[in-house]
Amino acid sequence: MKYFLSVWILAFLCFVEVQGQQYFDVTKYGAKRDSSAKATLAIKKAIDAAVKVGGGTVYFPAGKYLTGPIHLKSNITIFIDAGAELHFSDDFDDYLPMVESRYEGVDVTSFSPLFYAYKAENIAIVGRGIIDGHGKKWWDFVEGYKNDQPRSKWQKIFDEKNKNILLPDDPKQMKRGFLRPPFIQPMYCKNVLIQGITIRNSPFWTVNPEFCDNVTVHAVTIINPQRQAPNTDGINPESCSNVRISDCFISVGDDCITIKSGKDQPGRAKAKPAENYSITNCTMLSGHGGVVIGSEMSGDVKK
Repeated sequence: MKYFLSVWILAFLCFVEVQGQQYFDVTKYGAKRDSSAKATLAIKKAIDAAVKVGGGTVYFPAGKYLTGPIHLKSNITIFIDAGAELHFSDDFDDYLPMVESRYEGVDVTSFSPLFYAYKAENIAIVGRGIIDGHGKKWWDFVEGYKNDQPRSKWQKIFDEKNKNILLPDDPKQMKRGFLRPPFIQPMYCKNVLIQGITIRNSPFWTVNPEFCDNVTVHAVTIINPQRQAPNTDGINPESCSNVRISDCFISVGDDCITIKSGKDQPGRAKAKPAENYSITNCTMLSGHGGVVIGSEMSGDVKK
């Protein structure tokens, strides 16, 4: 009886939370639940259909989905149900065209993040499912790259897109020009919720809101291999305001949670501080630091 009541109460609360929203099941738009084909276009169709009616919940039922980057729009919730797994392609071409991004505190145009939003509001990624970034190919490319190698086609695209960027004091990493994408990077967004999901094998930083206001990361599990996954920080809210991080489990290949606001001149030019952050009741297993302020904090950190 107690179990029945708990399930009923949870279902009722979920109904209250999403009442008035329509559900858009990605399988109805052509997504395959056995990862036999990329679902990138089907997911985009579901998001576009939700946008047409003012917003809604894009729903992933149990199954395995193979996809390229997912771009969120305002008033969109991505609901990854228990038993659902999103496996992101490791084909670098899928993350073109390059988009406006930030990489270690420097404003760049680079590979699309796996989940990306730009100047959107009321967006969410929730559920009890799994998202896997299949980062090994990204890690191996960076770790194996030598400066005397010919420039890859992706580096040449990066060079063309970033001729006039503000560089940090030590520009070596930018000049290398192969910048792995963050897993989840909303840019200039308002009212962002990430809750309940398990995130694995990020190519680079895992949850990385930039210039956002009102960000909540709750009950999220982040697991990146400690030794094989360089620079795979857990949660890096950068130049954001009003951030709440709580009840998360983090075990990663770099810092677990970091508070950042831009690097050197790029950070000072934007001058957007990280402020009003609350971090509570998180468990960190592996990582270079638990809760870290900086580096990349040239835009200021307060409160």
